[in-house]
Formats: sequence, C-alpha cells, structure tokens
Amino acid sequence: MQQAVSNKKLQRREAILNGNLWKTILMVSLPILMYNLCNYMYGIYDMMVVQSANIGDAADIVVLDQIKNMISTVGGALATGGGILVSRRYGENRISDAKRCANCLFSIALIVAGLTLLFIPIGVPFLKLLQTDQSTIDNAMGYYYVQIGILSITTINNTFIALEKSKGNTLKLFILNFGVIFIKISLSTLFAFGPFENVTVTWLALATLAAQSFLFIAGLIYLFLPGNVLRITPKSLNFNKSDSLMILKLSIPVFLGRFLFSFGKVYINSTATTVYGKMAVGALGISNTMAGLLTTMINSFEDGGSTIVSQNYGNANGKRIRKFFFINMVYLVSLAAIGMIICFILKEEVARFFAPGDELYQEMIVNIFKWECLDIIFTGVQAVGLSIFYGFGKTKITMSLSMSQLFAFRIPTLLICIYWIKMNYEACGVAMFMSNMLTGVIAFVLAFIFIIKMPKMEKYKDLFRTEETPNNVECA
Repeated sequence: MQQAVSNKKLQRREAILNGNLWKTILMVSLPILMYNLCNYMYGIYDMMVVQSANIGDAADIVVLDQIKNMISTVGGALATGGGILVSRRYGENRISDAKRCANCLFSIALIVAGLTLLFIPIGVPFLKLLQTDQSTIDNAMGYYYVQIGILSITTINNTFIALEKSKGNTLKLFILNFGVIFIKISLSTLFAFGPFENVTVTWLALATLAAQSFLFIAGLIYLFLPGNVLRITPKSLNFNKSDSLMILKLSIPVFLGRFLFSFGKVYINSTATTVYGKMAVGALGISNTMAGLLTTMINSFEDGGSTIVSQNYGNANGKRIRKFFFINMVYLVSLAAIGMIICFILKEEVARFFAPGDELYQEMIVNIFKWECLDIIFTGVQAVGLSIFYGFGKTKITMSLSMSQLFAFRIPTLLICIYWIKMNYEACGVAMFMSNMLTGVIAFVLAFIFIIKMPKMEKYKDLFRTEETPNNVECA
C-alpha cells in the first residue's frame, strides 16, 4: 500500500503535474535560484576579502577551487542521478519505492563522503600531478585541506538537497541557506577584518566549513524526521541492487561529463599560467566568477525544470513536457539576453572593482570578460536542452555534450589561439565563448528534435514507464 502523503506535499505534486506551468516553473525554480545566488555571493565575497584585506592571492583560490570542483563531481553526480530516480518515482506516486531509493542514495553518499577524505593525505602529490603552480602549493595547502573536508560534508548536503528538489520542495532550501550565508559572511568578515594576525585564505575556508556544517546538521535532522515522506532511518539504509544499479546508471555519465569538464578547466588554468602567467589566470577566474552570476541563475531554472520534467515523465504526461519546453525556453532566453546586455555594459566597472588602481589587470579582465558576456545567451539556450535530458534521465547525452564542450571545442580552440594564431591572454576568453556557443546550439537542437519526435506519452504509458514500474500503478 502506498504511503500517505500530507496535503501540502500532495498540492505541490499536483501543481507540478497539472498546475499552471508558468507559475509552476517559478514556484520550483525561484527558491533554487535564491539558494544558488546566496552560495554564489559568498564566493564573490571571498574574492573581495582576499583583494581588500590582502590575505592571499586570488589566483591560488581560482586554481584550487577548480580542483575542488573536479573532485566534487562525484558527490554532485550521485545526487543528480539519485534525485532523478527518486523524482520519477515520486511523480509515479510510488512513494514507498521512492523512499527506499532515497535511503539507498543516502547509503551510497555516506561511502562517497568517506572516500573523499582520502584526498587529504595525498594532497601534495595530487596537486603536483595536476601540474599546479608550486607557489600555490606552498601558499595555500591549508585552504586545500579544509576544502576537502567541506567536500565530504557537501556530499551529504547535496543528497539532502536532491531529495528535497525531487519533491519540488525548494522553499525549505532557500530558507536554510540564509543561515548558511549569515554564518559564512559573519565569520569571513570577522577573520579578515577582526583582531587577528597572520590571517590566510585557509581562514576563509574554515568559515565555509562552519556554514556548510550548519546545513549538514539541519539536513540530517530533517531527513530523519518521522514526518518526512522520504524519511531516512538506520534500519532503512540499504544497497538495494536494482536501486543502486539505476542510480549508478544515471550518475556515472553525469560524473564523467562533469569530471572531465572540470579537469579541462584545471588544464586550461595550468596552460594559461604557463603561457600567460598567474595574472591571466586571476583575470580568467574573475571573469568566470562574474559571468557565474547569470550562469547560476540560468542553472537554477535548468535544475528546477529537470524536476518538473522528471515528475511528469513518471506520470507519463508527454504533452505537458512539450509545453514546458517552450515556456522554459522563454524564461531562460529572456533571462540570458538581459543578463548578457547588462554584463557587457558593466564590464569596465567590474574590472575597476576587482583591480582598483591596476590598469593592466583591469585591461586583462575586460578583454576576457567581454567574451564571457557574449556566451551567456548560449548558456541559456543550452540549459533549455539540459533540463529536458536530465529530466528524462538521458545522462549519456549530457555527458557527451560536456565532453564535446571541452575536448572538441574549448581545448582545441585555446591551443589554436595560442600556438597557431599567436593570440595573447584573450585566447582564454575566445576559447570559453566558442565552446559555450557551439555546445549551447547543439544541446538546444538535440532537445528540440527529441521533444518534437517524442510520442504522445499518454498513449504509450508502458513505453515511458521505468523498467521496474508495474503496469497497474495508479497515477495522479
């Protein structure tokens, strides 16, 4: 017998499956957007603190954060794959199966969180293997060690977030994030400008660790609450073969795509450092960070959209998914176009803000950032397609797109600009623009073809059900 669900959760599920799509997309995506923006803003704040308090080199943070992001792809991909499967079953109204899968996902996440800590004892040789600049290793190993500890915690946090998003319950994430931001900003400010001596970037990482620990504790409390429809309990933890294989089947392509893409960023930073120096890497990092304001907003609609698609996929509602595609396109393209124009107009102000009094550094930031501004519209177009593919669990397609973006477009373009055209540091921006433009167009075209050719799911429910779904499942 299916587990009873509270009226509030039923109303949210009903809105996703049958409500006004214009409102539903905003209902699911805006809390994610605010959550992601808050996280983004404290990344910006860290860079501001480093510059204004003179407690380290921003380039060191850029390099190590890219390496951290590469490692974090394991936990992030696991949460994405598991979240897709839980969301699909939730949409099918198979609540007990969704709960079992949620406990399986949490069990796997615990193992991944433990394994992540192995990157602490192998830190120095690992960074040397990635050709990290020796000055970064000398100056910022403490920052690296704390970041690995943060990754272990955020693996569990990402699982909590994925389970909440699978139910469309994104408002709770937004509220909790205020606590995260308050702790992070307060401690970073205290460490950088308070009565402390010999403050380094490691202290900023400790502030992040404290903030993420708050979310970790709050998430665990909620996951274990009796009223949680996807409650985690010690007795329910499992490695169910069917669930584990499905989670891995969905997660591994996501991991490979994101890992290789993040590795490519590490490679590009290493190449840019060798050819153009650490200042170019710093300018590239600032450019990426500022463009990330819009990218974060765009990804939030992609993320929320995939939840809507996944639940409607579980409910065999193809007509609604097709309608969602075009409405989400209006939202994302409009957001990306407005953001692109604003960023391009403000590029000089951005450079002056991050490099006051340093005209050479300002010029480097502007010349790279202008290319980042131009590719924002294509990031929006790409998100339209990815929300469909993630929602359907087509993670092999997303993996292929990520690998193409890096190996077919970004790295070749960078090498051509450096060694054939003999371009200056601006080559970093050109490579970003070309790869994002081509990938965005391809992702959108593939998703458009997929949507147009998609059979009417209401007439072919058995075709679109997950393999383990019984034919007599009652759908809302």
